[in-house]
Amino acid sequence: MAPSLDYPHMEDHSTHDHGESSPETADPVRGYAPNGHAAPGGLAVAANGLRLDPAETRFTPGTSAEWTFRIVDDDGKVVTDFEEAHGERSHLVVVRRDLTRFQHLHPELTSDGTWRVDDFALSDSGVYRAFVDVVVDGRPTTLGFDLFASGAGTGTETVAERPDSSRRATADGYDIELLTDGVVARESSRLTFEVRRDGDPVSKLDEYLGALGHLVALREGDLAYLHVHPEGTDPDSGQVAFQARFPTSGRYRLFLQTRPEGELVTTAFDVRVRQ
Repeated sequence: MAPSLDYPHMEDHSTHDHGESSPETADPVRGYAPNGHAAPGGLAVAANGLRLDPAETRFTPGTSAEWTFRIVDDDGKVVTDFEEAHGERSHLVVVRRDLTRFQHLHPELTSDGTWRVDDFALSDSGVYRAFVDVVVDGRPTTLGFDLFASGAGTGTETVAERPDSSRRATADGYDIELLTDGVVARESSRLTFEVRRDGDPVSKLDEYLGALGHLVALREGDLAYLHVHPEGTDPDSGQVAFQARFPTSGRYRLFLQTRPEGELVTTAFDVRVRQ
């Protein structure tokens, strides 16, 4: 199974021209676009003439199963032609609504337009949001759907209160710090992360899906979704930077995925975006 992040205790194609909307556009692209100009994605099951149609929305916590879904157009016809974005034809991000569970998966597409995820599991009981990133006819779109895991599960639904903001995280022997402070809504912000081991910046960040890192930002309350890819940075510096624009003030949780020294690491940060 792809990497996941459990806590019991923006797609931004900066080098692509997909889907940027102008002020005159009546129906802006819902999802990810250059430099974060798109409207936040994942708030609806239908956008840009596409609709997410999952085969199942209820699961037993901690139990793996095959999960499938389709994407259909306004006429109900199954879409079968998808373009690659960062080496994959779809990105599936699953987050529990309290922002304490995270998975980034890559479903397989069958010839009839069915997307399949083998060994799909929701680790604990609760309500989750599934975000699906696809590109159709050159237009990136993010669709969202709620998933439910009810029952005893494998863990507890009681989660410690998250801090108003957090700049440091530790995972798999690595210490990661968000060096940026003072993020302001609707302004372009450079978010720089430094990955250290034993107090020193790591010697190299390897690519993950063709980039030095991936950053998912979720707005607390409605889970408005931004999936951001990094700017060009020196892989030997131990740092990775992202250019993002947050649509409103409020608190956001950031999920960062990097591959220091060949090991995929997922960490989370909390940011208070000012007006």
